[in-house]
Amino acid sequence: MSFHAVHTLTGCLLRIEASADLLGWGRPPLLLLVQDRPAPAAPHGTARQMRAVHLPLNDTRMGRYRAGLADLLPDLTAALDINQPVARPTLAACVDVGLITDLLADSTPGLRLLAWAVCYEDVLVQSDEDVLHEIRRVEAVDADRRGYRITRLRGEPHPVVRVNDQADHDAAATRAALARLVQTISRPGRITPTAS
Repeated sequence: MSFHAVHTLTGCLLRIEASADLLGWGRPPLLLLVQDRPAPAAPHGTARQMRAVHLPLNDTRMGRYRAGLADLLPDLTAALDINQPVARPTLAACVDVGLITDLLADSTPGLRLLAWAVCYEDVLVQSDEDVLHEIRRVEAVDADRRGYRITRLRGEPHPVVRVNDQADHDAAATRAALARLVQTISRPGRITPTAS
């Protein structure tokens, strides 16, 4: 991805975190599919338009996944893989798989996957204090496997942004699951499944 695309994606993720902050704490997690396409008015596809589709997760049903997003994302990856059935009752109770398959099957010329992302709240334990802190995270992995992490501790005025160009072998389970999702969706020759 170009520097401009990375910058635009980072700005998009920051806006998502800012919107979550305006809504307050105690919100359900959010899954995001980020795509771009040639801007209709641009000659020969020189400019592109980005869209981030918010895919709400059913917070009350997420309890079916013991590790939350770290378990849901691999299940989603398997469901979207060429050799796996989409009809998974636990997954279907948490997210609209049909909407995702429709978005991935969109035949708009030049449409491409930019990233998968999640926005969620977590608890951070600072070892020096043994105190729990509420934290909001926006994590993403782009088509080049670059990792993005935006974090904000509750009560902090500004988030912290980290973009990592290198593969992070000590990445959190959520980021590793996002990377597998990007890899599966981007695989050449993958046939988009149909919802059943």
